[in-house]
Amino acid sequence: MIQTAIVGYGKSAKYFHVPLLKTAPGFKVTSVMQRTKDDSLTDFPDARLVRDMSTLLEDDKLDLVVITSPNAVHFQQTYDALMAGKHVVVEKPFTVTSTEAEQLTDLAKQQNRILTIFQNRRWDGDFYTVKNIIESGRLGNIVEYEAAWNRFRNRLRDDAWKEKELPGSGILYDLSPHLIDQTLLLFGSPTAVFADVRSQRGGDADDRFDLTLYYPGIKVLLRAGMLVPEATARFIIRGTQGTFIKYGLDPQEEALAAGLLPDAPGWGLEPEENWGMLHLENDGNIYVERVKTLPGNYPGFYEELREAIESKGEVPVLPETGTLIIRIIEKAIESNNKREAVKL
Repeated sequence: MIQTAIVGYGKSAKYFHVPLLKTAPGFKVTSVMQRTKDDSLTDFPDARLVRDMSTLLEDDKLDLVVITSPNAVHFQQTYDALMAGKHVVVEKPFTVTSTEAEQLTDLAKQQNRILTIFQNRRWDGDFYTVKNIIESGRLGNIVEYEAAWNRFRNRLRDDAWKEKELPGSGILYDLSPHLIDQTLLLFGSPTAVFADVRSQRGGDADDRFDLTLYYPGIKVLLRAGMLVPEATARFIIRGTQGTFIKYGLDPQEEALAAGLLPDAPGWGLEPEENWGMLHLENDGNIYVERVKTLPGNYPGFYEELREAIESKGEVPVLPETGTLIIRIIEKAIESNNKREAVKL
């Protein structure tokens, strides 16, 4: 069994890592670090509860540390865990700066330990479907790709560190890593970035962004906002032969938040009313086809991680990819400040 510790016990731990680790073969949560609370003992009554990283890392039997703490401490906690000889999973965003990300990537290599980032949206069913449609060639040559993650929260939350003026706070660091990571998987690294980043609710942190990533022959637009009550498309992909449009979010997060475990029947399946629509031209006519969404598979992250730790497979998300995501975010901030496109 891979002896595992969870650092932090907020939403990302409770909604994602806890249920995934409970059902993932080969993992056993033996320690949890919570600075003040002890609700983790409800989920893991036999686990060791500690209050600081140094005490956590004293355990020589510990193999893996899963870091779900606020963004500003990702670097130091990951650094400490690697120096202690542990494998590390760190929540997105990887770090606050690309310099930090590069340092951790080099350290993991020096320590001969696995370092990976929890970019769980790679395992979304809608993204599986988009990737499959693009690779099938049914849309022809791709000329436009748009991905959006909108919601409506018109009130600031006093207890939310993501909405404070802190390193790594704001919607750009919170949601763009998912959208950027998916784009990198589809099209590789862009050549330049243009960004419009705003705070529309009057808070300390940004709550709206539009990112344009430049690729030869392809227009890529990534956006997210907190003042969007109407339904907007999650994906729009246009090609020389047609368009694919998809509404709705992958159902796995909602299922996890409701207390379901990933081994439940029908896991990751999306209702038919949320399936995307494919618009294709044939002999001068446009035909519309509903495309069944492929099932999502969040458990796939820990399955791949186990195989990587056992030297049987690849690391699920390379730290080099996580570093590139942070570099793109930095370029987006630079672009927004300069009001011009910035080369990557």
